[in-house]
Amino acid sequence: MPTAIQQTTVQNLIQELQNFPSDAVVSLKYSDDDELFVIVGFQAGSDGVNIIIADESDQDDTDDEAA
Repeated sequence: MPTAIQQTTVQNLIQELQNFPSDAVVSLKYSDDDELFVIVGFQAGSDGVNIIIADESDQDDTDDEAA
């Protein structure tokens, strides 16, 4: 079953997140298998902002390399 792509604006995203504490961690969860992803960056796209994500285990590997 293909995953639907949901788009939103930065303004709408901020509106949705404003009720959370400012230091709340934001992660993305793939609902089919509970896999977590972390936001690792942002870049300008041709028609908006691209949020760069990585598998949570990739982030753990990066943390280990930095230590």
